[in-house]
Amino acid sequence: MNNKISVQDFRTIVRALSAAYPRDNFIPDEYSFNLWYTRLQDIPYLTLKRAADNYIMTNRYAPTIADMRTYAQDMDVAFDMLAAQAWDQLLRALRMSYAPESEQVWNDLPEITKQCVGGYATFRAWGNTDTASLESVQRPMFIKRFEVYQSRERKELSVPEGLRKKPLPSLSGSEHTAIEYKAEEQAKEPAKPSGRSRADDLAELRKRLMRGTE
Repeated sequence: MNNKISVQDFRTIVRALSAAYPRDNFIPDEYSFNLWYTRLQDIPYLTLKRAADNYIMTNRYAPTIADMRTYAQDMDVAFDMLAAQAWDQLLRALRMSYAPESEQVWNDLPEITKQCVGGYATFRAWGNTDTASLESVQRPMFIKRFEVYQSRERKELSVPEGLRKKPLPSLSGSEHTAIEYKAEEQAKEPAKPSGRSRADDLAELRKRLMRGTE
């Protein structure tokens, strides 16, 4: 899970709520801020941020501390339900893991579910495992991985789109060849005429320059 919310992150959420409810004089002073932070600091940042976003979208008036705790709890309940639903969907898919269309069944699963399983080979292996073992051994591991991936996704979405890290574009084989060829050409010095030194070249250049000024 994420760490507990920091004062700086909490201020970010308070600013959003204050902007959404400008007429309510939301958290008007430092004493009020400290009171709110003390009562809500145990809630992870992303959970509280999402709770605040949902509250703003569904309520006309500023929240109380109790409102924010309730909405944050709803976020956790919703997450638990989502993970459980993903597991139930996977169990249904596992019944088809050795059917002719098993690969298509695997491909149709949500990406996060496939990441939690690990791969098509594992999917097939789980399909050959009894339900009791799946529930006692694999389910806890699946739920834990699901939590990690979901947390990672929420964190990514909380970053402004322009600041998200983008993967470097891959180069085709021909582009690699072209770049390597240019690098080699640049590294080589132009060949000098036989029997001439660099000093001879510089002297010849001076002569040409002097003729040009006459």
